[in-house]
Amino acid sequence: MNITAKPLSSTTIFNPACLLGILAASALLLSAAALQAGSVPKVISPRAKVYGKSLNEWSAAWWQWATSIPATQNPLADQTGENATLGQTGGVWFLAGNLGGPTERSIVIPPGKTLFVPLLNTVYLGFPCDDRELPGCEVDQALEAANDIATLLSFIRPSMQGATLACEVDGVPVGDLSEQRVESSALYSLDLVEDNIFGLPAGPYHPCVDTGYYVMLAPLSVGSHTLHFAAATADGSFSLEVTYQIMVE
Repeated sequence: MNITAKPLSSTTIFNPACLLGILAASALLLSAAALQAGSVPKVISPRAKVYGKSLNEWSAAWWQWATSIPATQNPLADQTGENATLGQTGGVWFLAGNLGGPTERSIVIPPGKTLFVPLLNTVYLGFPCDDRELPGCEVDQALEAANDIATLLSFIRPSMQGATLACEVDGVPVGDLSEQRVESSALYSLDLVEDNIFGLPAGPYHPCVDTGYYVMLAPLSVGSHTLHFAAATADGSFSLEVTYQIMVE
């Protein structure tokens, strides 16, 4: 993950490139029954709703998960896979990229879990001027930006443009990864824990938006599987390569 901070009147942008994405056109509702494991790994359509959520809602949930775990135990910083079970609930299992470079992890997951995989992503964390004392803060500008999703996304979109992406499951490449782009369609909040991955003061942050490339995989069959993905920003400032050895049992 590559983290930079840049002040913008009443908000601060944190641009952690990790691993992620998804988006498309019409809504296709998938029931839990439609997500049953098969012998061939299946990439769920970016147009789908999974357990009642669209993919951009799942990307927000991924960030809420990633920021809820202290840096010393965070799956993003995990080099072995020992922390992969932390914070996992429900039918969707979150995987993590890393803080840059190569990582290989071995994990065990229960059967029937849909996997949400961030290939490369970034988030905007903001806070209104009237909630915190910031030098040179202009409340009107803060409130205007806080209500404009397009404005907030414009600050983080460039880091995703021209990205190099690769992903394969059991040696089979995932299709056109450019189709796996996801962007926030609604503002949300993040509650950062102490010793968080950003090194920021703990507490609530709002407004938040994110963008990136994500793959949602239908449940893998019982047994062993290999998931490999890699990504790099166009300017070469950040790159990662992650391999998961997954045992479903």
